[in-house]
Amino acid sequence: MTKKLVILGAGIGGLTAIGELRQRKMLRNSDLEVTLIDQEFTHFQGFTLPWIMRGWRTAEQATLTPSDQALDGVRTITGTVTTIDTQRKKVLGEHFATDYDALIVALGARNNPGKVPGLAEAAAAGVAHHFYSIAEANHAHHALKDFAGGNVAVLIPSLPYRCPVAPYEGALLIHDYLIEHGRRTHTQIDIFTVEPQPMPSAGTGPGRKLMTLLEDAHIGFHPNMQCQSVDAATRLIQFQDEITAPFDLLLFVPPHEPASGLAGGPGWISVDAHTLATEHEGVWAIGDITGITTPSGRPLPKAAIMAKGHAKTAVGGALQYLGIASETTAFNGHGYCFIDTGDHESARGIGDFYALPDPAVELVGPSKELHQLKQQEERDWANLWATKPRDPHAS
Repeated sequence: MTKKLVILGAGIGGLTAIGELRQRKMLRNSDLEVTLIDQEFTHFQGFTLPWIMRGWRTAEQATLTPSDQALDGVRTITGTVTTIDTQRKKVLGEHFATDYDALIVALGARNNPGKVPGLAEAAAAGVAHHFYSIAEANHAHHALKDFAGGNVAVLIPSLPYRCPVAPYEGALLIHDYLIEHGRRTHTQIDIFTVEPQPMPSAGTGPGRKLMTLLEDAHIGFHPNMQCQSVDAATRLIQFQDEITAPFDLLLFVPPHEPASGLAGGPGWISVDAHTLATEHEGVWAIGDITGITTPSGRPLPKAAIMAKGHAKTAVGGALQYLGIASETTAFNGHGYCFIDTGDHESARGIGDFYALPDPAVELVGPSKELHQLKQQEERDWANLWATKPRDPHAS
């Protein structure tokens, strides 16, 4: 009897799972039917969003739609998942219902600025922006173009959030943009974060090196700041202990929440750190929707490279569970992320997040070569999945 493997979400994690199935020659296997469900079948590479803000990419360039050829052999359903019934092994949507024998949940995280009083109102008023979606990154770009100078505040009000280096990268790219356009001397840039330091999941070393990069760019860093509210009218951020910070332009990390619960449960989905299996039989969860604590007690970063590693492990586990294949590889906690520092240079944090007693992660200093490597990664992914290949000459 044909087994049914259902994958929820056609972002980085879900598509990597499809790629792993294709590599294992499972998409035309008579023993397996693969179904991919997504709300709209468009996605983006997260690291292109700060580039939109910087003016290095357009919204159109960053938007990726998987081609028919890339999804050949996959049954697709376009719609929003409303219920995951793990007892009856069914996925329900607004206009669909499908059974599964094995399920991989890759629905990601969504933004919820409303969790901070006044933040959504400040965004609606046009004085606060973020780059955690294509549309908002585009708005941030136009706000930066119109910015004449003053106080730029970069706010990280809550944890966890996708791509832990992104707000620091954003501050450095704002610094770079303002230098290019002759406005940096008229601007003070400050980062206010709930974190004790940048990149806390990577241990102390990488964060300290990143703080040095911020210091070199004359960007203020304010850790352990508990944000209570944002006032669009007075352009003030209110912190605990009656501390306030003024801003003329606010760039913020929107509070994150899971895009969907599992079996009606709230919160990030708990999984085994090495197998990505959930507590529900035949169900795996991967990528940003998961909540994983590393062996050293730190949260595993929500990053595309982690979702890719998760996907390969979950596919192996699902196929083994279905009795179709036996080969599976545990997720080992290795990963990396690029950090644009300006002037078309990038740094890179890379290493083992599962190491003990602390993560074995280093921050490699900025270089043109690392920025080119980041661009190559962008092209490789887009050319693998997208209807239109990326322009190889884009900066």
